[in-house]
Amino acid sequence: MSDLEELERERGNKEYLDAETAKNGVQNHTIRARTASNEMCTFLVMNISSLQLIPVNIIAYRSQYGSANPAAVIAPAIVATFFSTVVAVVYCKAVGRKCN
Repeated sequence: MSDLEELERERGNKEYLDAETAKNGVQNHTIRARTASNEMCTFLVMNISSLQLIPVNIIAYRSQYGSANPAAVIAPAIVATFFSTVVAVVYCKAVGRKCN
């Protein structure tokens, strides 16, 4: 997120420039709440969608409770997380177009 904030400063986003100068003590005014950029929202939504390649916890639970094949969940887990990530990216792109 801090790298994305730096990107917003480089783009000249007034909200991020004002907050940076206020943090450095150059200006003495109240810092207002900043709005997240489309890239920040996409990054957050992709983290929430939980893309994982190997569901280690589920495999451990299945093994602990005596499953005959604890790793049988790998393929369905990869498919499910792939689709949740695709939906997250499509959603972010659709919402991002409405905001611009």
